[in-house]
Amino acid sequence: MPVAQLLCEGGNNSPDVRVLSKLLSGICEIKPLGGKYGMGAKIIARREAFGQNCVYGILDGDFLKDWVIPSDHPKEWKTSDGSIHFGWRWERKEIENYLIDPIVVERALGENLPDIHQYKTELELAKENISIYQAARTALSANRTRFKDVPSAFGPKRGKEKHPFPDTLDQESCTQGIQRLIEQHQESQLVSLENVNSSFEKFLPECANEGIRNQHYLHAFAGKDLFWSMNQWFVDNGFKGVWVFREKVLSGIQKTTDDISTWLPEWGELREVISNL
Repeated sequence: MPVAQLLCEGGNNSPDVRVLSKLLSGICEIKPLGGKYGMGAKIIARREAFGQNCVYGILDGDFLKDWVIPSDHPKEWKTSDGSIHFGWRWERKEIENYLIDPIVVERALGENLPDIHQYKTELELAKENISIYQAARTALSANRTRFKDVPSAFGPKRGKEKHPFPDTLDQESCTQGIQRLIEQHQESQLVSLENVNSSFEKFLPECANEGIRNQHYLHAFAGKDLFWSMNQWFVDNGFKGVWVFREKVLSGIQKTTDDISTWLPEWGELREVISNL
């Protein structure tokens, strides 16, 4: 059954909606739902209302508990027994992982592009700067329970979207951040500090330099964290900070006459699979 409506995370003018609306223009309606929790039930309800399986959804990739080498394909989102196909998951952690990609940045910004070699160098520095923090976030995410989700990020809330991002990113600070979150959520989470710290130790070498997640950081690390780690560089290069830069990338995507499905293999794969469902 063709896809008539694709539900996604975020609000009416979110990056998710704006990228998907451009990528899937002429194929289906993009409908933002805010948070991702409960999206499966909403998909089923809308299918029942339409009387056919024409409503699907797409979710962030999130932090993977067990690492899988990226294949540049969106992942199918199904029930555990495979009986219901809800839609797809992005292969990368979140939409910002695509917006910070040098390929997308270069094509979206055009004449407004900063020195691309400097940009790539700064992105590599950002990757190393946040690597320990990504191990901490992955550990927290891997130990969530179904009762009430423990946050996988900590630190002061930054920008208009209130994205948590710590002032310090070393191992000791990340260990303290984990402890504070678990203590705050202990009763409702039923998560043990010992288990989270054990996971943190497990993920550290994967996220550190030469680790498997580090090698695939544009998929494994959080795009918002990469952006925030580069904030001063954006300021110094005339973009007034993270969200001004992100907005210019998004505006470039919306305004381009290019077929953006050709920019990244996964974008092309998603357009193809939704077009031919």
